[in-house]
Amino acid sequence: MLNRPVRARRAYLRAVCTALAGAVLSAFASTAAADGYPEKPVSIVVGFAPGGTNDILARLVSAKLQERLKQSFVVENKPGASSAIGTGFVAKAKPDGYTLLVSSSGGLTVNPAVMKGLSYDPMQDFEPIALLGSFPLIVTVPAALPIANLKDLAQYATGTQDGRLDHGVASSSFQLAAETLSAASDIKFNHVSYRGSGPVVAALLGQEIQVGVLDSAAVMPQVQAGKLKALAVTTGKRSAAFPDIPTVAENGFADYDVTIWTGLMAPKGTPEPVLAALRTAVADILKEQDTVEKMHALGMDPGNTDSAALSERIAQDIARWDEVARAANLKPE
Repeated sequence: MLNRPVRARRAYLRAVCTALAGAVLSAFASTAAADGYPEKPVSIVVGFAPGGTNDILARLVSAKLQERLKQSFVVENKPGASSAIGTGFVAKAKPDGYTLLVSSSGGLTVNPAVMKGLSYDPMQDFEPIALLGSFPLIVTVPAALPIANLKDLAQYATGTQDGRLDHGVASSSFQLAAETLSAASDIKFNHVSYRGSGPVVAALLGQEIQVGVLDSAAVMPQVQAGKLKALAVTTGKRSAAFPDIPTVAENGFADYDVTIWTGLMAPKGTPEPVLAALRTAVADILKEQDTVEKMHALGMDPGNTDSAALSERIAQDIARWDEVARAANLKPE
């Protein structure tokens, strides 16, 4: 009969061998998954209705991925709750590379500050693939209103019944951008929620609301058509794509700077070889001249596939927007 120390050593060795075998099989499975990836259509989820920057960019990237990886990449719009519905859907999806997320910065960094009971954790539930691009928001009003700049907007607000302007909210990040504008300018807003930038633009055109702080891709066609007015961009410097639109700071409200970004994410646990294949493809796509030109036409600067930098940016933005929400007394709802 074996004595107890010998039995213990053998049990330990068996456990070590089992663990090593499991690790080898897991690594083999991950590599095998990447070798043929993608073997079936890939879903790219957007948490907003069609028509906004995230949707437009998702369709641009999906078409390019389809060309490079020889498989269908299909955009699925799952709007609602400032993109929390679509974001939560991807967080719980099988982490195999076949369900991806094109997310606004707000879905990952603002929602935690303003929404209770989120079904996802931005830092724990996702694998960053790429920062697709960054862009300004544009403070926009209906062309019919007698407003030419932000000082006019502030004066117009004082003539409303409650001293506030109805502001169309396409996402939580746009709401907090408006709140930072309110803090800088003392313009007060009633926030009216919509399911995406497209519906907010429609509400502006119908004069259901007086102002929208919106992504440039959604509003510029109507601005160029003379149906809406662009009063200011939210970035610290003028946009190269829209050099004639002044910044909020140039309107007399110093130090205002809000830049919005869009990222490509996968569920946590997606095999690293699959992530690497996607990062390689996206890195090439973001450097292609026609991609750069199309993104510039949207008012966007192309991003990169530095996943560590994107993770750090998410963490920093969460801290920033949490502070803004608390200063505005916006409690999670």
